[in-house]
Parts: sequence; structure tokens; C-alpha cells
Amino acid sequence: MLSNHIQNSMETARLVWSQLPNSEEGEFEEVGISKKNDSNGVESLDYEVIENYAYREEQETRGKLFASYQVSLKWFLALLIGVGTGLAAVFINISVENFAGWKFALTFAIIQKSYLAGLLIYVLFNLVLVFSSVYIVTHFAPAAAGSGIPEIKGYLNGIDAHGILLFRTLVGKIFGSIGSVGGGLALGKEGPLVHIGACIASLLGQGGSTKYHLSSRWLQGFNSDRDRRDLVTCGCAAGVAAAFRAPVGGVLFALEEVTSWWRSQLMWRVFFTSAVVAVVVRTAMSWCKSGKCGHFGAGGFIIWDISDGQEDYSFAELLPMAVIGVIGGLLGALFNQLTRYITYWRRNYLHKKGTRVKMIEVCLISVITSAISFGLPLLRKCSPCPASEVGCPNPPGMYGNYVNVSTLSSFSFIVQCKF
Repeated sequence: MLSNHIQNSMETARLVWSQLPNSEEGEFEEVGISKKNDSNGVESLDYEVIENYAYREEQETRGKLFASYQVSLKWFLALLIGVGTGLAAVFINISVENFAGWKFALTFAIIQKSYLAGLLIYVLFNLVLVFSSVYIVTHFAPAAAGSGIPEIKGYLNGIDAHGILLFRTLVGKIFGSIGSVGGGLALGKEGPLVHIGACIASLLGQGGSTKYHLSSRWLQGFNSDRDRRDLVTCGCAAGVAAAFRAPVGGVLFALEEVTSWWRSQLMWRVFFTSAVVAVVVRTAMSWCKSGKCGHFGAGGFIIWDISDGQEDYSFAELLPMAVIGVIGGLLGALFNQLTRYITYWRRNYLHKKGTRVKMIEVCLISVITSAISFGLPLLRKCSPCPASEVGCPNPPGMYGNYVNVSTLSSFSFIVQCKF
């Protein structure tokens, strides 16, 4: 009798639960960005240590040798995270600069005979790179779309979105960054490097990827979300250090921007990881200066190298600097607001039409960007470049950093001025 009553109550509760309104329609903010609660794709993480009886009993069974092993493994993983992130940054940068070098050299050779043919080759070269990038992201690693910093921020603050730290996301992020940056799109690889460092840290923390048979039981020493969070924090700092060659900047980014939990032990591991990245990057730069990296030049691993810039300023320059800052702030606010509305329109109208529309959108943006970057240098008059000028472009085939030449302006300058 009692069992029948309990069974009837459970069926009634199941019926009531099934009749609850679905949350997929979502609510809208003032500009229409939907809030979705997808329980299948997003989970919460518990970073707090639950000190109950079972936890204390487990800690008592572990001796000092096991504690020393855990500490040593954390520092060893920090070393591997630094080396892996640094090598990934080196691979991305060398690939981007070689693609850019081949593209500019081919375009330079063609525009001496026909500007129209040079435009066609330039646009097609960029389109192939961008298409490869968007195809990888849409068909192989959807979680690799975007910069990845918002997803990593969410993870470090207790939100685990599906697929953001998988091995295929790491591969898609690396090759997607190469295609999009090398294809001349108006974006950089700094944000993706943060996501790449986090993916490397997460994979090392779980011993590799069992799906692709790339795992090691010697590295499978951390099963708690708390330990994986600390490793991902090291990976974020390593990504910033690799992008800007700034170990301290990586530590500050991890401390101030991405995480809400912090400990003094974690700070030393994060700084050690960032320092390892800096050593790997500088070693690779020194090795590539001998000409073994193709079109890779003497520039840094950032798009704008200011190592030879002006070191001082005069008092009269402060007012123009302030005016530039005000104008930049206003334009930045306008840009953010327009981006918000455009993102809402793309998410709720354009991207609901399928993957093919996404690919067509990116390819169309690539064609427009390439045409603008090719045509803008033709609108200005040519002026001689002083031999002592640091920013003077080098013709293709000469020693130089092609990533600093993000448009075709230098090559148009060379052709017009016979530099």
C-alpha cells in the first residue's frame, strides 16, 4: 500500500516536472542578448575543500612521501605547461610569418606587371587561409571559436562549459589562429594563446587525452577541480607571457583578470611557468635569427614591436596625448556598443541559418578586408624613405619580420618609389 502511494507520488512529480516551461527560449536583456540555461552544456565546479570525515581519513592515510610527490608533480607540470605553451607560440608565429612572407613575395612579383592580377592573388591567398580556419572551427572544434578568454574566465570562476579544454579544441585553436591571422583578418593571436595555454594545462593535469590515445598514467595525479583550476591558471599566465614576452604581465593577468581564488603557493608556480615560457620564446628567437625559420625575422612575438621606440617625451606632448586618449575612449565606447548590437543580430538571426552561413560570412569579411588593405596604399602619395628610418619596409627575400607588415602598403610603397 505504501509502495503504491510512493510510486504514484513519483509519477505525479515527474508529470509536473515535464510540464514546466522550457528555458531554451531564454530571456532578453535591454539590447536583446538572450540568457540561456542549458543544463546539458554548462556545469558548475566546486573549488572548495569539503573537510568531512572521509576527507580527513583519506588525508591521514597519506604519508609525507605522497605529499612530497604531489608538490613535485605540480612543479613538474608547471615546467611542462611553460615549455608546451612556448613551443605552441613559436609554431604559431613562425607559421603566420612564413605564410605572410610567401603571400607578400608572390604579390610583390605580380603587381610589378599587373595590379589587378596582384589583387586577385592577394585576395585568393587570404581567402584560402581564412576558409581553412573557419572550416576547422565549424566542423572540427566549435569550442575554439572566439578568443577563448571569456570561457577560461568562466572556468576559473566555477563554470565548466562543454568542450572548451579538449584536445581537439587545442588543435583547432592553434591552426585556426594560424589561418585567421595569416589570412590578414583584423585580429591577433594574444587571446587564443591564453586559451591554448589553458588547454595544455588541463590536458597535462588529467594525464593527456584518452580519446586520442595520448595519455600517461604518471601524470594522472590530480582528480579534483581545485588542482585542475590551479594548473589552468598557470596556463593562462603562460599564454600572456608567450604573446607579449612579459612573464610578470602573465602573473598580473592571472591574478587580476581571470581568477577569483589565489594563494601564495600558486603565485610562485605561475611566475615559474611564465619564466619558462619567456626562456623558450627567447631561445627560439635566437635560433631563428640564423635563418633557419624561413621568413621569420628579428621582430618579437607581438605584432607591434616597440623595442626601438622613443624612450622620453616633452611636456608639450602631454596635451595631445590627453586628447588622443579622450578620442580613443569615445571611439572605444562606440565600438563596444556597435559590437554588442551586431553580435546580437548575428547570434539570433544570422547564425541560426546553419554552418554554411557562418562560413560564407567569414569568407565575405576576408574578401572585403583584403580588398581594403590592398587598395588603401594606392590612395596616398609616395614619399622617400630615409635610410635611417626604423620603420622602412624591406623588400621580399630580405631579412625582416613579415608579421609587422599586416597590409600591402609596404609593397605598394616599394613598387611606386622603386625602393
